[in-house]
Amino acid sequence: MHFDSIEYAGLRVLRRFFFTEKRLAAWGSRLPYYRVNQGVTDPTAIATAYAADLGRLGVDVAGKRVIEIGCGSANGAGYALAARGAASVVCHEPYALHDVGLDAKHLEAQVIRHPSVKFSVVRRVATLAGLPDASADIIVSNSVLEHVADTQALFADLARLLAPGGVMVHRVDYRDHFFKYPFQFLLYSKRTWNWFLNPGDLPRWRYDDHAGALAQAGFDVSVLDYERDEDGFAAIADRLHPDFQDRDPDMLNIIQATLVCLRRPGGALPLLDHPTGGTASPRTPPTGGDRA
Repeated sequence: MHFDSIEYAGLRVLRRFFFTEKRLAAWGSRLPYYRVNQGVTDPTAIATAYAADLGRLGVDVAGKRVIEIGCGSANGAGYALAARGAASVVCHEPYALHDVGLDAKHLEAQVIRHPSVKFSVVRRVATLAGLPDASADIIVSNSVLEHVADTQALFADLARLLAPGGVMVHRVDYRDHFFKYPFQFLLYSKRTWNWFLNPGDLPRWRYDDHAGALAQAGFDVSVLDYERDEDGFAAIADRLHPDFQDRDPDMLNIIQATLVCLRRPGGALPLLDHPTGGTASPRTPPTGGDRA
């Protein structure tokens, strides 16, 4: 067995059965290979990235109704979007407990910078079920879709919520979130992964899984940009589990992508391309949480 697999499996088992979310919150910053969620440390950077991506599509946040999917323990990016002029921001988070102290810290930082903004336009919800149809002009997420087990249910909700002419931008981190080994999780069967190694919220989706599921939900899907790790993938390519061996390597080795989604029939925005063979220009997006 390769040394990387021995190290990986041992630490993954430790993470799976020992490091609860509470322990990670306390010790995460001192653990090797663990990345603290940027929604905790710098949510303004996430909102800035959303605005930049939307700007490339000719969409301004100002005056728009925004839903952020998977906002985490605080509404920091939502407050930063409100500071940019969003008409309303719904921060959706079904799993992470609301950290009231951290939330107050993020809100205070925005109030100091933007004292005239009415941050009451930001609200938090645990479920999308109660939101009205076509109530969002913009839907965004950062390092969230790779953690969603039931994408079919989520994408059906998003298709209901996105208004005609609206746009979704999802920044997705397709790496194995034990970041030292970005593709190591492709070496195991579904049974082994889910019973022993999966931290609980890493279904191992690849870009084409999401693109197909979004298309099935009624979206026109393309990418704003994406990045591959050719060398990292080459290091494990001859060891892929049979579940992944027959899949397109140009889809498997995508490590980050920004998905752009429009409701069918297509809205006013021009569609971009899907990833193809070769290497796209690299980018450095905001880092999502490890959720390791």
